[in-house]
Amino acid sequence: MVAQGKGAAWLKLDLLSHGIQIGESAREVLREIRGIAKRKNFYNSPVWEPGGTLLPQELVVLGCIVGVNAYGSSPWLLERASSRPELVLKHNTGETFDAHLLNDLQVFNNSSRAARVANLYGGAALAFFSPRACYFFADGTACAFCSLAGTAEESSEFQGLLTADDVRFVVRAALESDRERIEQIMVVGGNMRDLDRGFEHHMELANAAISELRACGAENKTSVHVATMPPRNLELLNLASDFDNLHIMFNLEVWDAALFHSICPGKHKDYGREGILIALDRLSRIMAPYRVHSLLVTGLEPADSTIAGATALANMGVSPILNVYHSDRFSRLGLSIRPSFSYLATVAEGLQDLYARFPIQPYWRTCGRNAIDAEAQCGLFREPVPHFLFGGA
Repeated sequence: MVAQGKGAAWLKLDLLSHGIQIGESAREVLREIRGIAKRKNFYNSPVWEPGGTLLPQELVVLGCIVGVNAYGSSPWLLERASSRPELVLKHNTGETFDAHLLNDLQVFNNSSRAARVANLYGGAALAFFSPRACYFFADGTACAFCSLAGTAEESSEFQGLLTADDVRFVVRAALESDRERIEQIMVVGGNMRDLDRGFEHHMELANAAISELRACGAENKTSVHVATMPPRNLELLNLASDFDNLHIMFNLEVWDAALFHSICPGKHKDYGREGILIALDRLSRIMAPYRVHSLLVTGLEPADSTIAGATALANMGVSPILNVYHSDRFSRLGLSIRPSFSYLATVAEGLQDLYARFPIQPYWRTCGRNAIDAEAQCGLFREPVPHFLFGGA
């Protein structure tokens, strides 16, 4: 994240609330420019129109990195700048902001193998997704916001199950070509029916990344982040490496117990909310406090429930992660939910208070996309709301 302009975090909230409309002149620019990080639908598909692969995954506006959620009609229009082959975001009030693009990693341009197994998020996070399937879909109990099954079917060119060798190859190549850019490595994926094996799989991939970081002398600069389901056998939590820059996330998705049942039917049926909390508590005792995380999808429950959940997690020694709900085309919820700016502002201010009270850590360090944690860590939600957003001054 570069130096943020005044009101950057509030601007990001409004973009996440309304999404972005893509103008035809912006499409022309995106067809012309080479080497930018285009959308790879390993998992998410928040683009409700044809030609989504033409779009960038993120834009940088006032120094904040924000996901490009193209929902159609929006007060925000992305179009070509009037005097140069670049992009601007225009609000329907007339406010205009430069919108910068992020360059892709050289390894993805040079290696088809790397492009099939990894992705770049926010210009700084090298991401691996494995497996590209989840047994919750097979059982009809997928999380209501998840689009994995449809996205995997639509984007079948990506490898379905990764090996430790795949991860080592890409991490080594990325560090050789773009060492200064890689600040974190992400390991995430769908769920195996054997949750013990699924956890072991993700830890194998994480340890492959760690071994390459150590071999290249990058272990102090680059962190490794694993998002997974907890194993049934909690003794397996001891597989968590002694690597000081390892972070592990077991996601509750929502805090409210009744909503957990309806939003996450598979997690409710096969593991349970209390089971996840027990696993989080145990893992936080194995690893250093606050390097264990749990995500709450902001927009799926009342704001006070999200804040209460984030506070409870922080009191446990777990870092809460708040990602703003983005509508994915293949998910059960689809476009039925759109969190308002005022709702997001309430949650953001609550999160800002937690960063003042606890040594919690963002999961996304500076490339937060749909997350708002890095902005809260920087204190950006203490700034006044810009005048054209929600009547701010």
